[in-house]
Amino acid sequence: MKIRLLLVLVLAFSIQLTSAQDNDSLKSEKPRRFVKYLDLSFENGAILGNNNELSEQVVNASYYNGMDIRLGFRKTDANDIYSTTYRRPYMGVGWYASTFHNEDVGKPNALYFFLTHPFAFEGDKRFTFSYTAAFGLSYNFNPYDTINNPTNIFIGSYRNCYVHLGIMANYKFNENWAMNATLGFKHFSNGSFKQPNYGMNLIPFTLGVSYKLNKDEIYHEKTPIPEYLRHNLVNIAVIAGSKNYEIGGDNYLKATVSVNWLRQINYRYRLGIGMDFFYSDQAHLRNDSDASGFSKSFSTAIVGSWEWALTEKLYVPIGIGFYLHRNVENDEKTVYYERVGMRYRFMDHYFAGLTIKAHGGAADIFEFTLGYTFHKDKNKY
Repeated sequence: MKIRLLLVLVLAFSIQLTSAQDNDSLKSEKPRRFVKYLDLSFENGAILGNNNELSEQVVNASYYNGMDIRLGFRKTDANDIYSTTYRRPYMGVGWYASTFHNEDVGKPNALYFFLTHPFAFEGDKRFTFSYTAAFGLSYNFNPYDTINNPTNIFIGSYRNCYVHLGIMANYKFNENWAMNATLGFKHFSNGSFKQPNYGMNLIPFTLGVSYKLNKDEIYHEKTPIPEYLRHNLVNIAVIAGSKNYEIGGDNYLKATVSVNWLRQINYRYRLGIGMDFFYSDQAHLRNDSDASGFSKSFSTAIVGSWEWALTEKLYVPIGIGFYLHRNVENDEKTVYYERVGMRYRFMDHYFAGLTIKAHGGAADIFEFTLGYTFHKDKNKY
């Protein structure tokens, strides 16, 4: 169920990029709304250990390299608000393959959504810089097994989250061909769906080429956009996930009801505050104190929220929460937690997404989210 939902989200992001394209056979005289690019890149880098003797053995016995194939899209409409806001951004979907030359780790692949935002409008410059990010689902790991694979303490599951962040330098040879180099950070984790879950971290260096597939032009200068009309939003979300507390143990439901008030201050950012109400199933199995069953199972927190709007519908939710009541036995390890992921708004008010909740950088759970937004947005996009 989790895998299908993630694939549906990736597909929805791809559809959101491509659904507005004109039918070439019916409207061949009109320019396409998107310029398409095909990218191919190769990477090599360092594997980071976690100060554990077994993890150092895996690192020393492994040699990492990888490859990416991407299909990307840029809008041709110079007056599009979000295209101008993010200086003609580049988004799309990709497939990743890698090898660690170590059967204990496996040969991970990934399917992902990516975005690349230039630091400045390109103009007529050949050499430019961007920041880039990718988020998706990886698979084909050889997970930890107490008998068959006790060495791989990094990852306890075949399928995992895939995250890549980087700074990219791009050189354009002509209108069709460009090459790029990226220094980044790559992370694999299962969000504590299966233990162990130390996660695998890499520092890859990537070299790639990009080919423009159609002849339509991108206007690489800034164009005027309407002044933003600020407004309020209220998000109500229902969140669920599965949590594994110990190696070989069962998984248990973790659920959240989240209520957030936000103020959208410009086309990019919404800021606000809210409350999270957490439930952890079968808490009495982990907590033998004299506290009530309700107290053992439920936690509450106040959370500061920031939503980064990538388009009118696609956004990145970021939160920092502080517990008012928590249960260490439910893996609520610190007095604060972090949340980050992706969400997509549809039918104007409904949204769905996937986030990861962590304590001090240690993953707690993947959060599969459905929600409703109350808002009256008077801006015209």
